[in-house]
Amino acid sequence: MAVDLTERVQEISNAREVPESEILEQALERGVEDLWIELVLSRYLNDEIDREEAIELVGRDRVKRTEREAQAVESDVHWGLNA
Repeated sequence: MAVDLTERVQEISNAREVPESEILEQALERGVEDLWIELVLSRYLNDEIDREEAIELVGRDRVKRTEREAQAVESDVHWGLNA
């Protein structure tokens, strides 16, 4: 049985004993933060910003993880083209 968004917000609100508006505000903040990180890392991978700026904006760990993931994809593509 699927739970719709409204029911999820109500359940979280009840469990945390905070108003639904606070849950929605937190969800919006988290969503915008995730979108921001995605944008910065995309710009870095597309050479629109340099590594140091990306690190300054989203942190060294995120940049390193993104570099590893990009390298893994590149290796897979290279392997696939030469298999």
